[in-house]
Amino acid sequence: MNKFYSVSPIGELYVPTECRDAVFARGSVRLFAHQELKNLGRIFTHIQRGGVAVVEGDWEQITTIMDYIQRHKKELSAPNTNRGERGKSRYQRNSPKQDREAALLKLMCWADNEGVLQVEPAPVGPYLLELIGEQPDVNEDCPFLVPVVTIQRIQNALQEAYPIHALDASLVASENVLVPRSQETIECFQEALQNVQNGDLPSKPIVADIGCGSGCLTLLAQRVLGEAAEIYASDILPEAVATTKLNVQRILSNSDNVHVMPPGDLFDPFSFQFDIIIFNAPWVVARVRSRAELAIHDEKQQTLRRFFQQVQNYLKPDGTLLLGYADASGPKAIANLEGIIDESGFVCKNLFKRRVATHRSKRKWEHIQVYVLRKE
Repeated sequence: MNKFYSVSPIGELYVPTECRDAVFARGSVRLFAHQELKNLGRIFTHIQRGGVAVVEGDWEQITTIMDYIQRHKKELSAPNTNRGERGKSRYQRNSPKQDREAALLKLMCWADNEGVLQVEPAPVGPYLLELIGEQPDVNEDCPFLVPVVTIQRIQNALQEAYPIHALDASLVASENVLVPRSQETIECFQEALQNVQNGDLPSKPIVADIGCGSGCLTLLAQRVLGEAAEIYASDILPEAVATTKLNVQRILSNSDNVHVMPPGDLFDPFSFQFDIIIFNAPWVVARVRSRAELAIHDEKQQTLRRFFQQVQNYLKPDGTLLLGYADASGPKAIANLEGIIDESGFVCKNLFKRRVATHRSKRKWEHIQVYVLRKE
């Protein structure tokens, strides 16, 4: 499917993955700007007929349009509005509810090639393309479309801040990014970093935070090891990379020694070795059903196994691996983990752990632990 669509009078626009079905369906794509935003009925009718409404102007008025569409979304179910639906059997076609949810994506804003939303005031700041889950520069320096519902979800997520005691600061977490709620996990990593700092560590250590999420452990490493350390952060999710950038800018007055890499799986963004590698591994042995579960779920511990297959190439011979894990999936998962550690030639030099309440009826407590690992 094509990734670009021309909308008059804007010109060529990049279409993110989540809204391509809406844009490339049968309906027309039309711009409604400024004074036209007051024509709620006209915009709604355009969407109801399968069209896409690209809106520009006052953000409050745009949210009024979305509220209107939400109140009348039962009227949005229309069979065969998409050419792809025609050849499907009645068992394959979307339900009326799915049609209505898909129709909500048809109200869109647009951002210029630098990611600035063409609304006043802009509800989301920098890194918009990454915050919606797209790779940076995928728009090829073109403006791009963003569904209003997506902007609202990101805006709502970023409005809440999470206090981190070890940092004496609060962090934000965008949509799909693991919220840094576990003070106990952060405390374990803090103790592990302090333990490594007190050992045989180079004066200017090179550190990697693999799967940085909100950037909490990246910032913790900078706080414990100081500005002499060169710290690199990476994550498979573009929205996590963007969130780490936001938090680094919010917290650090001098971030010259913190480098947030482009999105990539595990070690894909790197071509060099580290003195310390931090990895808070996904600890629930279960299938990933959404982007938000990538940081938590690890079916058959495949991500964990891939990590240990690769880490040997990126950790210096005398380097240290700090691995976070929890026994949420029971003793078998822990036994498998420790078997992987042994098979990979690592030895546990120290272990920092906490017992935390789970709020689950079958299991009231679980253990969070951070392994300090070195090669034999």
